Amino acid sequence: MGPVRHRRTHARHCSRHRPRRRGRRGRRGRRGRRGGVAVYDRDALLAATDLRALANDLLGPGKRSGRLAMWSCPSEQHAQTGRTPPVSVFNSRRGEQRWRCHGCGDGGTAIDLVLAVRGGTPRDALDFLAQRAGHRAQLDQQRPQRRPTKPRALPPSGCSDQQGLDRYVNDCAARLWSPEGITARRWLTNTRGLPADVLACNRVGADPGPRRQERPDGMPRAAGVVLPVVDNGHSVYAQLRVIRPAGDRPRYLNPTGELATNPRVVRARPTEVRHPEVVVTEGAIDALSAAAAGYRAVGVLSAAYRDEAVAVALAKLPYPLVLALDADDAGRSGARRLATFLAARQRPAALVDLGNGDLNDAMRRCDDWPQQMATIVAAAAPTSRLDLAVGT
Repeated sequence: MGPVRHRRTHARHCSRHRPRRRGRRGRRGRRGRRGGVAVYDRDALLAATDLRALANDLLGPGKRSGRLAMWSCPSEQHAQTGRTPPVSVFNSRRGEQRWRCHGCGDGGTAIDLVLAVRGGTPRDALDFLAQRAGHRAQLDQQRPQRRPTKPRALPPSGCSDQQGLDRYVNDCAARLWSPEGITARRWLTNTRGLPADVLACNRVGADPGPRRQERPDGMPRAAGVVLPVVDNGHSVYAQLRVIRPAGDRPRYLNPTGELATNPRVVRARPTEVRHPEVVVTEGAIDALSAAAAGYRAVGVLSAAYRDEAVAVALAKLPYPLVLALDADDAGRSGARRLATFLAARQRPAALVDLGNGDLNDAMRRCDDWPQQMATIVAAAAPTSRLDLAVGT
């Protein structure tokens, strides 16, 4: 598994500590630091760090994409071709430099980047950045009064603006069937071959761009197809599939971690369930392709199929599991790894070999997709017959 994210934990480590309680003699301890731990001003430390220069040092020189520099993703869970680096650096509305992987959705501040590359604890990351920037720790006596901050509490869904994201997804879902949505609708139904009823059932939408569509803070400001993750009737996440990305720009854009946490999986619902199996695919488009054949489907977002947490979520489903990941080296390796995690939880899954391409490619190649998909699932090999090993 990759490095653990500490977005909501490193503030606890870098906040200035309260003075120690007075002892019997009515005086503070001799040490000006609580427990001997240095105290850093997090905001000053981040302001002193050039995140682009830090990315060059930790990830290697960035690759130019137009006027922007892009870097490879630091997550070990994200298999990458190297052709189009997915990580960019931007300034948030508060003026803070942040990074984001447009492939897997990971991102954060310079502290998160150090944690992703070097591992360790948030405390280690602060020490590294302080040494790099030439900052010295502050003593308790030098502590300025902190500005009061409002506590930021995420709802159980992991979305900080549930109403805003629901409104955005519903608006875009309605627009898909309006004249404004004709480009996205043609791409989905003609180019990708997805049935209209499956698209409507799963609230797939069309975003005409930020000038014509309002969006919650944190959603990418671009036009494209909206692929939402719906849980208990609410949209908790949404990917944006750019139909014609310019140059080496990524096809899939993800919301920031401040708006919504990446749920790792997206469910696609058929209009009528015709089979007992759940088909596990790479991404929402392939999951919708399985749903078009009457299967319940789960799409693994980005490269999360290497994440053991995905196996934990899949193991809870009370249906037979069929893994139909892409027919390339990364997809086959990811399928075997995921199957190993599932087998360890007494949830063996069958593996599909698509030969080449992905599930949506297979759908577009045949005339009778429901029958062809049933044939593919029937031919899936039980993992009990395969020699599985994590990391293969």
